[in-house]
Amino acid sequence: MSVADLRSALDLLLTEVERQHGPDVDLAEGVYWTVSPGEAYRFDDAPPKVTVGDLVDDVESVRELLSRDPDEGVYVWHDLAHVVGVLTRLAALDLPRET
Repeated sequence: MSVADLRSALDLLLTEVERQHGPDVDLAEGVYWTVSPGEAYRFDDAPPKVTVGDLVDDVESVRELLSRDPDEGVYVWHDLAHVVGVLTRLAALDLPRET
């Protein structure tokens, strides 16, 4: 997959999130289940350990990334894991409501 295609897809999705929810989204929840990126694609051992993620930590980490001095670097594995937590919550907010 090209990075350009991924960027375009994220832009389309985030444009729709903004249309539905406005420029600021209330994520509403605090903690969620997650599997570490290092374990998510291993199928040779036992199932991965499920851990707890925290949206408050994710949002703080994304904000820290955006305010970080460029000389401090970007830690793709770490920073993306926090972005994924936020994106997963956005996906959950779009699920059909159970009646």
